[in-house]
Amino acid sequence: MAPRTLKAGFTGKPAEPDLKTRTQDAARYVRDEAAVVAGTAREHPAALSSTLFLVAALAFVAGYVMGSTSTAPSRGERFWSW
Repeated sequence: MAPRTLKAGFTGKPAEPDLKTRTQDAARYVRDEAAVVAGTAREHPAALSSTLFLVAALAFVAGYVMGSTSTAPSRGERFWSW
């Protein structure tokens, strides 16, 4: 990243970057990180597929556990509930 010049005001404190600058910095950061992830995925396809499989399996198990813990209401609860 290119060095930035500090703009100091009357008080000697560095001036805060405006919203546009912060947004551009955040977008640049996200683009850089996405490029790193894509490069790593290209270099290690087996690790990528294993990771995706592991995440999918964990999501399935979490959904199964959440679904199995919920119980259907009894007949009386269904009749009297509003």
